[in-house]
Amino acid sequence: MNVEIPLPSRFKIEDLFRENNFIVPVYQRNYAWGRSEVGDFWEDLKDLVNGKRRTHFFGQIVTYKSNSGVQEIIDGQQRLTTCTIFMAAVRDIANEIYQDNFRSPKAGVSLESGDLLRDIRLQVERSLYGEDKESVSMIVEPELDGDKNRQLQSYFLKLISGNQEVITGKAVTEPTKNMQTAYKKMYDGIKQMIRSKVTLGDRVDLLRKIFDAFFHRFYLVMISAPSREDAFTIFETLNSRGKDLEASDIIKNHLMSMMGNSIGQSSQDWEIITNYLNNDSRHITKFIRTYWASKEKVVPVAKLYRGVSNNIVDMDSAHEFLNDLKSLIELYTVLETPLKDENTSKFFLNKKITDRIEIFSRMGVVLYYPVVMAMHYRDYREADILKVINKLVAVFIRHRTIINDGTNKLETGFSEIARNIWNLNYLYVDDVINAINQKLLQSSEAAVAAFSVLSKEAAQKGAKKWTLVYLLSEFYKLHLEGLSEDDFHQSVFDDDNYRLRQISLTGDVHEYRNYIGNWVLLEKRLAKTDFSTLDDAVLKLSKSGLLSNRNLAQRIKQSGWGVEEIKKRQEAFGRDAMMIW
Repeated sequence: MNVEIPLPSRFKIEDLFRENNFIVPVYQRNYAWGRSEVGDFWEDLKDLVNGKRRTHFFGQIVTYKSNSGVQEIIDGQQRLTTCTIFMAAVRDIANEIYQDNFRSPKAGVSLESGDLLRDIRLQVERSLYGEDKESVSMIVEPELDGDKNRQLQSYFLKLISGNQEVITGKAVTEPTKNMQTAYKKMYDGIKQMIRSKVTLGDRVDLLRKIFDAFFHRFYLVMISAPSREDAFTIFETLNSRGKDLEASDIIKNHLMSMMGNSIGQSSQDWEIITNYLNNDSRHITKFIRTYWASKEKVVPVAKLYRGVSNNIVDMDSAHEFLNDLKSLIELYTVLETPLKDENTSKFFLNKKITDRIEIFSRMGVVLYYPVVMAMHYRDYREADILKVINKLVAVFIRHRTIINDGTNKLETGFSEIARNIWNLNYLYVDDVINAINQKLLQSSEAAVAAFSVLSKEAAQKGAKKWTLVYLLSEFYKLHLEGLSEDDFHQSVFDDDNYRLRQISLTGDVHEYRNYIGNWVLLEKRLAKTDFSTLDDAVLKLSKSGLLSNRNLAQRIKQSGWGVEEIKKRQEAFGRDAMMIW
């Protein structure tokens, strides 16, 4: 990507806003700085005030000067919005001090301090509203098609004008919450700092010092490109290898640079997609990476932008990319949060699909997403999707849980299967199953050998717990009596009615205590504590509603329980495992 970058201009804050009017275009993300970023801003400013540094470089901004003379911000709106909010906080504190002490001057109050406060207020007002005080220097939400109902811009204007209802009231949207948080954090920081001074004069002098440090010794570099397209290219060139932006932010910029006159609608489509993910850039990056693994190949996050930008080269390919994301975002959220998403049951009519997704989610497995996304994109029937998901479960359990191989091969393999589905190289579900068996399914011999020594440590929650629960629940399902498969799933997973317990905890079984053969699933009413003795285990297992537990109680009562018994049960589980997975 070759572009001639214009000579940048260095601005102090005092000159930047006086010489330019800025607008955040519709395709840019909204204000997203939180406490951490605002905290960094404040700490950098305090270093200047306390004499630790002479100047502070606040970063770069990239703009395009529109025909109306307004600087359209391509990169840097977070910094500029923060600057305006900070200046408003300084002015409001100056106003408070002035009204409390100089409206009716008290004896001994220095008139010079009052002049300093008026000077601060005047400089801030000129920066925020220009010399004529009629045109705001920063617009965070442009007017679209004559629609003047701009809620974010209205909130922003009230905030920087010192409207107390906005400052203290409840912010509703994420951008307004972030703006309000930024204002309050900076306001509180300034107030706390000047309260360290005893006299009014010293407090006013410190407020002036804070403002001067920001106004005269903070500076930014602005690159104003001759066209919007050049500005997009400069933005990508400067940020594609940077750490400040997520890949999704740079990808969005690249997409919008291709959209021409449809940029407004495309920006709205992007917002629809990102709203599903709470406008979290890192989360959006994960989604795009999963989509890319479904259609193209697995790439590291660091190379995602390059892969996308090399393929998205014109308006048609940009629209196709955006439409693909729109068609898959609801499924992605279902795959990610089946336990929380109320739409999961509505998305898939077949409950068994939902159950499998739920199990994958509890075990912390995400590698299979591309395959399901590709099948959904190609309109596979739910019955076929269920067949493939069942096979994916078998692959994962053999490969990762039993044999304990790494995930790289699975991630790449699942992506290859997905890509062939996407590209219609597999015409039938049997083609998909055969490909998975040939390319990814570990042999029964290897799985049986690994299972013979399989052990799992106890865990009260999380993926470790649910992996062990899932393994045992599948073994128990082979011996259900009077309980349907769906009821068992509901009881074990949704209602969490069972607890993991080890039959023997004594030193006699040594390392075999964590073998699968030594574990049981027991109703939580019977499993409030670990088994204290083998007699305790027999008593509680015999009261279980599960036939396997009652049979196990009889075996322990007759033969006792030690290493050999654990091995025999483990061997039986191993044979069952090859039938199940």
